[in-house]
Amino acid sequence: MRTRILSLAVIALMAGTIVTSCGEASKKDMKAAKEDMTEVGKDLSQASKDAQEEIQTAVKADWGRFKANSEASIADMESDVKTLREKISKASKKEQEKLTADLDRLEEKNKELQAKLEQRGRDFKENVIEFNESAKAKEQQFEREFTYDMDELGTALKDLFKDNVE
Repeated sequence: MRTRILSLAVIALMAGTIVTSCGEASKKDMKAAKEDMTEVGKDLSQASKDAQEEIQTAVKADWGRFKANSEASIADMESDVKTLREKISKASKKEQEKLTADLDRLEEKNKELQAKLEQRGRDFKENVIEFNESAKAKEQQFEREFTYDMDELGTALKDLFKDNVE
């Protein structure tokens, strides 16, 4: 009977040890998993910051090129307006009135485009623009619309005298 009791006690002791050690291993695994999740969260946060900085750099670089080209186009159009004003002064009185009115309207559009470009530049300087994944698409849309407006204005300036040629 002693051997039975002793065997039973040893078995109970072993079962108790196994049960307690399994609980500690689970706790250790849970703690390690939490640490891994925290580390993964930090990595994701850093990756997000890096992506946002990359987008911001790309958008600002594209903006710099676009702004320089646009300012040059606006300056060219202002020069064209001056040249056209000289041509208009040589036209007949009736044509001068019509052409001057048309040219004034086109010159106003040029000033509006210049103001639009300057406002966008201020937004970039003041970091009003939110640099996320859609920022690049929005900037490309702005550039397309602006370029289209500039092209239309340039065409209108070139065609100013075409209607009046007899």
